[in-house]
Amino acid sequence: MSETIQHDVKVGGCVSTEKRGRVFLIGLNRPEKRNALNGEMFDALSEAYARYERDDDLRCAVLYGEGSAYCAGADLVELKSLVDDDRLMYRVGEYDPFGLEGSRLSKPLVAAVHGMCFAGGLELALAGEFIIAAEGTKFGQPEVARGLFAFGGGAARWPQIVGYGNAQRYLLTGDILDADEALRIGLIQEIVPPAELFDRALELANTVADAAPMGVRSSLAISRRAAIDGIPAAIKAIPALRSEIVGTDDAAEGVVSFKERRAGRYVGH
Repeated sequence: MSETIQHDVKVGGCVSTEKRGRVFLIGLNRPEKRNALNGEMFDALSEAYARYERDDDLRCAVLYGEGSAYCAGADLVELKSLVDDDRLMYRVGEYDPFGLEGSRLSKPLVAAVHGMCFAGGLELALAGEFIIAAEGTKFGQPEVARGLFAFGGGAARWPQIVGYGNAQRYLLTGDILDADEALRIGLIQEIVPPAELFDRALELANTVADAAPMGVRSSLAISRRAAIDGIPAAIKAIPALRSEIVGTDDAAEGVVSFKERRAGRYVGH
């Protein structure tokens, strides 16, 4: 059980999962190794992501770490064999938590980080939608100091998220930054007291989960298209998604709930 994130999840293996209403909790669970990522954990994460994606009752996920740190990065003892095998975390047809080569989630994921958020652990968080951090969290992408680069997506996502200059300042030096600096450059979106981290992440995830599922997925799809293929490609994709959503029950419910001044009751179609 995390010293920072207090909740009632029953853990087992290297990754813990729990359904909390419409929210799916995914916990890195190697606290004795500061949740350093190894092959077993990659496989377990892939399985957890697949479960989340395929369960229509689940609308948002929270990724977090058990113990004193969210994630110290890859387990360097095992990293060489993983690289030599050229299979960092998933098998063909499975979900890729880094969002690079395998299937990628079409539903949102919020990362709640504390203690240490380094290397591959940071890349897992950056593959989600936004990051909430506990006060005192340290961040880093130190791969260049180990003869590598941030090939879990960091080298591509840092410039997209924080801008080219800010990204190279840390990608090329491997320097560590604190939560205040991470917030200033836009790497993370919010800082909270450690004792409030889990509850705040769950609150935000529930807000996402209460929104219309098709609206959330469409927003996510267009945002990702813009990030990957550029603004013109994203704009071109909007009409088709607009046509899909305008005539749905949820779109009608949105109008009715607005007129009745109440929260919408969305069913996903």
